[in-house]
Amino acid sequence: MRSHFLIIACTVTFASTCPSVEAQSQAKNETRAATVSKNLCTEGRIICVSTSVKNSLVNNPFRIDVQVNSPDDIEVAWEIRDSTGQILEASSTNDYSDQPTQDFTVGRISHVQAFIFTPSKSQRGTVVLTPSRYTIQTGGVDLPGITIPVRLTTTTSTVSILEPENPDALASAVNEAENNSNFSMFDPKLKLVPHHITVMRVDQDAIIGVTAEAVLRSGGGQSQWHVTGWHQEGNTAHVKIAGSGWAGVSYYLAKVDYLIRKSVLNLPGIKGFVFDPR
Repeated sequence: MRSHFLIIACTVTFASTCPSVEAQSQAKNETRAATVSKNLCTEGRIICVSTSVKNSLVNNPFRIDVQVNSPDDIEVAWEIRDSTGQILEASSTNDYSDQPTQDFTVGRISHVQAFIFTPSKSQRGTVVLTPSRYTIQTGGVDLPGITIPVRLTTTTSTVSILEPENPDALASAVNEAENNSNFSMFDPKLKLVPHHITVMRVDQDAIIGVTAEAVLRSGGGQSQWHVTGWHQEGNTAHVKIAGSGWAGVSYYLAKVDYLIRKSVLNLPGIKGFVFDPR
């Protein structure tokens, strides 16, 4: 009834300017269509990304927001290739434990952030996004994906981390700390030497994060942990890492926590270090 009164009032008072119900409906449809056109979507619109991603320059770290239009448990695998077919980086939201694991609201945003360690051989490439639906009955089932052309840089950066000159000495120190249940103050006095890694050019404000990620990638482990956040307050670096647990993960974390701390403290201008809560 309320809409009828509004139309009548409008007809009486503003007969020459009041839009019809049909015109209003058409306008809403056009607005909705314009919004849809701003997105690149998979078949069935299970996932969408902004059209601004198309032909954009991929930075390091790689970041992309993926809209998930399903109430189901949807994981998104992603892959970056250069035009030679070389895979620069590939992973999945399943590998990052800070992604939603319940309350799957339709239209939610999955924030992808990852470092690219393989330098590109060309200035053109693709980002491929592949959603999969997980259910207890079927497990993970891949759904139609989307391939997006992007621009790449062939320039590189050098990341330096510290590693033990004698890896066995670090292993022995970790074993001793584990036997004494004393990982909280783990800080063995070992001789550390620099190890240099060439990666795709890294944004300067991400040097703390990429240094910590480089340690995680060199540290082995049953399941890859990743850097999910970093920042600097004054001359103190903050790093947050995340990953899944497994038997012996405390041994792995004692080793990589120690080497991350030492490597980040070796960066110019860094005097303090804090691990943010996991």
